[in-house]
Amino acid sequence: MDTKLSELEDRMSERMRDMQMEILKAFLPWQESVHTQFRKLEANMANNVTSIEQRMGIMERRLWEIEKRLLMNPPAA
Repeated sequence: MDTKLSELEDRMSERMRDMQMEILKAFLPWQESVHTQFRKLEANMANNVTSIEQRMGIMERRLWEIEKRLLMNPPAA
């Protein structure tokens, strides 16, 4: 009886390991797809940050030019 119970336990453990492997294999393509989507999102965010930084640089230079002109030719009071 103990031997049969032990054999049954071993078979059940083996089947459970097989099921775990099947589940993990099933999720692999999904995980790869999600990983690709995240890489694309990260690239888009990096492009947005670069674009914003460039636009801020342009605005800062324009503001500096305005301030410089105002300091050189202050408005009449």
